[in-house]
Amino acid sequence: MSLLEVNDLTVVYEPRGATPTTAVKHADLRIEQGEFVGLVGESGSGKSTLGFAITRLAKPPARIASGEILFDGTDIARLDAEELRAQRRGGFAMVLQSGMNALNPVRTVGNHFGDIFAAHGHVPRPRRRARALELLDKVELPAATLDRYPGELSGGMRQRVSIAMALSLEPRLMVFDEPTTALDVMVQHAVMRTIRELQAAEGFTAILISHDLGVVLESTARVLVMKDGVIVEDAPSRQVFERPQHEYTRMLLGHYADPRAEVVELPGLPARTDPSPAAARTPAAGEAKAGRSGAGRTRAAHQAIVVDHVSKAYPARRRGDASVLAVDDVSFRLEPGSSMALVGQSGSGKSTIARMITGVERPTGGSVSFGDLRVDTLRRRALRRLHTDVQMVFQDPYAALNPLHTVEYTLTRPVVNFTGRSGADARKRVLELLDIVGLNPVEQFAAKLPHELSGGQRQRVVIARALAGDPQVLIADEPVSMLDVSLRAGVLALLEDLRAQFGVSLLYITHDLLSARLVTDQIMVLHQGRVVESGDTAQVLRFPTDDYTIRLLDSIPRPARRFAEAGPQA
Repeated sequence: MSLLEVNDLTVVYEPRGATPTTAVKHADLRIEQGEFVGLVGESGSGKSTLGFAITRLAKPPARIASGEILFDGTDIARLDAEELRAQRRGGFAMVLQSGMNALNPVRTVGNHFGDIFAAHGHVPRPRRRARALELLDKVELPAATLDRYPGELSGGMRQRVSIAMALSLEPRLMVFDEPTTALDVMVQHAVMRTIRELQAAEGFTAILISHDLGVVLESTARVLVMKDGVIVEDAPSRQVFERPQHEYTRMLLGHYADPRAEVVELPGLPARTDPSPAAARTPAAGEAKAGRSGAGRTRAAHQAIVVDHVSKAYPARRRGDASVLAVDDVSFRLEPGSSMALVGQSGSGKSTIARMITGVERPTGGSVSFGDLRVDTLRRRALRRLHTDVQMVFQDPYAALNPLHTVEYTLTRPVVNFTGRSGADARKRVLELLDIVGLNPVEQFAAKLPHELSGGQRQRVVIARALAGDPQVLIADEPVSMLDVSLRAGVLALLEDLRAQFGVSLLYITHDLLSARLVTDQIMVLHQGRVVESGDTAQVLRFPTDDYTIRLLDSIPRPARRFAEAGPQA
């Protein structure tokens, strides 16, 4: 008998006053003791709903409409709350997607463990602190973490705390729901290594839910692929990688590529090739200069962004602590019509540099200039004029738009503020913007609210808003990190088209080295606020010289290497 058997499971969302939606449709699966299984699909595929149903964490308006969930022979779909509580200890647990959302911000990590131990009564009070420290040690966290609040921990540390809390019940089945989605590539690599080592050492069965096929293929033995609530493929990981059967699986694989390859190509984007082995490189301590001059520009050349020996320090949060140097002596020049990527881990200083370029923050040393303007000295009205020419595209399209405002209203505000247009003239410009970003028919999209748009469509609205004042520079801060793989290529292609059509300069901030390779000509690698390597994007990623850049690249999932090392019989 399998540890987990799901038979003909259907899960329906029944919100009050709205049409019911079937999220999981007649799902069947078997998972054996000790297996490590991946569950892959895009947003809305039903994968997280299936995970919540398996662990009986699905809440109204979700409802298990039919089917059974057999855990070690017991149908947990029929258990009441007290019976479920008894099953969870030594039974099953779930690690949620966002470490911050899974933890109470006003309670210490130790309090969280105490709550679990008290609720289940399996650890005597005198042993609770020692047991919590044992669990933190398993996930490679220092003992001091126990007395910290969630807000004092990094994203990776919070996710490790969530894993340790799930381990506290000694489960036989652990479900990991997108455990690395919000993490940069090196932290993602470290967290996945911890999960793999724990699974091997503890012997629990694991289900890894993710939209990142590369992460799943590198870690799991078997992969289930979901689309529109249906499991469309169930096969060993190697077979899925080398011989995918379903067209949807082939589509997901088609959006996965290695940024180190000589030729990198995704559907909907032109291939990026390494132009020449002898392409110019810039020393780590020097100044990086973005390369192309903006061929295809339809308006006059504009001014460069110049960041000259800029530093930014933040005062200590606690008395006695040292100040934090977020940016340390960074210099570069973004030429008109060119594109440059700033890459590095969370905390490397990428977004801080963006805020200083837009005048939101001021450097503690050095200068930031846009043409003849010293950005770091501008005040109110001058800053507003700067924002006509320099605009941000924000990371989260769900948080960047007011849910109560239509697309037309959202775009009309900056059109009026930056161009002075009003009435019919402003509406004409709004419709032009929607056409530029590919949201047609424009009249229909203008009338929509954010919840009526997909993630990719929302990000196109965010880009349209940034274009409202006809800017010369776009600063895109992780613009595709929240999007499914099939939507990312469309947004990246749009950014490329804007450069070609309007000569817009692009400063692209990301920890995703693949997207940096696809849309930028030059790259700067930041580590602890300093530039460690810079130059032509393809050259830096294909032939890195700095140890940190090499470690970044080595952290990218490489399922091809895994299967090659395993040999032909794996």
